[in-house]
Amino acid sequence: MKKHVMFVSLPLLGHANQMIAIAQELVCRGYQVSFVIAEEARQWIANTNAHFIPWEPRLETTDEGMDDNKQDLWQKSSQEPSIWRGEKIMLNGLIDSYVSMYKTLKPIFQQYSPDLLVIDRAVIPAIDLAQQMNLPYIIQTRFLGNFVPANSKYPRFGTSYSVHMNLWQRCLNFFRPYWLLLHFLPAMRKLNQVRSQCTDQKKLNDPFSQHPMIVGTAFGIEIPRPLPPFVHLVGPIFPKTVKPLSPSLSKWLEEGKESQGVVYIAFGTLATLEAWQAKALVEGLTDNRFRVLWSLPKNQQHLLPTLPSSFRIEDFVPQQTVLSHAAVRAFVSHCGMNSINEALYWGKPILALPFFGDQHYNAARIVDLGVALKLNKQSFDSAEVRQKINHLLSNPSYTDAARQMAVILKSTGGLDKAADIVETMLAEEISHGVSTTVG
Repeated sequence: MKKHVMFVSLPLLGHANQMIAIAQELVCRGYQVSFVIAEEARQWIANTNAHFIPWEPRLETTDEGMDDNKQDLWQKSSQEPSIWRGEKIMLNGLIDSYVSMYKTLKPIFQQYSPDLLVIDRAVIPAIDLAQQMNLPYIIQTRFLGNFVPANSKYPRFGTSYSVHMNLWQRCLNFFRPYWLLLHFLPAMRKLNQVRSQCTDQKKLNDPFSQHPMIVGTAFGIEIPRPLPPFVHLVGPIFPKTVKPLSPSLSKWLEEGKESQGVVYIAFGTLATLEAWQAKALVEGLTDNRFRVLWSLPKNQQHLLPTLPSSFRIEDFVPQQTVLSHAAVRAFVSHCGMNSINEALYWGKPILALPFFGDQHYNAARIVDLGVALKLNKQSFDSAEVRQKINHLLSNPSYTDAARQMAVILKSTGGLDKAADIVETMLAEEISHGVSTTVG
């Protein structure tokens, strides 16, 4: 009988897309694969041949404004000046949704009892359930974060510091873990209280400790550090076949290749702009030397000012396909790790505009690599946008550095390596409840 691998992810494309690629590869290798995610993400799974299992935490909540609250959370996080406060907003969002996620996942796990779970790092209720039910699991994440701390001489995860820190930054960096402990202690106590009530356990296990972890990026982007044997840095995880461009967009990009090229803009599906930011970007990127393709969700397009003819707005594009196109010369990005991986895999320099979470840290890393310049979401203007995009396009060192990273990323193993790790765990016939590492 085929062994059953179950994937569990939030319905956020940035969280799910690496897992979707692994799921599709495991289907091709002959495994029984299911994917637990919200109905709104059903289409993402459609071409993988994995079994879609709808998961709707909102069914267990009486909050009729849940969707509005979710949108408000991302709006607040996007424009919060303090990185710490932005992270706390997101942590409180997890706490508020923990009970409903736990209650709706439990019957799914009981019904299917998979041989192995692959769980998005953000779905802590699924990890707690897996431990409680003695189901073996792998954690999947796009970045190392604090799972494996780097040496304190390097910038701590969550900061926006360069590796070339000044003396004051080094002091702040050294004491950061202690301040964070005080800052997040009330929220972490609340989270653990909720976890304890749901699992009916007074002593809670660390959901991430000693469990296999697949990390979908590479050193170079990440600061080098020794890794324990259960943490696998596999490189970017991309599907083996990319989605095609629409005929209209393909033609538009080809026309750009014949002229001065294209600057591509995308900030993911969660980062929320303000009107002044959109205006500064449009004015700063209005230039007859290149055209601009902007992938912007429909619910934010009303923020745009009147656009010049050089701009093309789409509500969604197959990003990897766009970034691989010869016409695209630079990428204006929020610096989610998936976007960084995709841009550098195809040798494209980046104008970084981070909004929340890991994006600030990621942006600092790529500036250190010499592949990017950065904007501050609170204070940039059109003049700075214009100056920095011109510098990226006119100075070949940024593209050269990006192409050097492309060579590294293309040698990492990526999808095949990630799928091999899952296969190894299945082949070893892991005993439920025993933490196993893969060498």
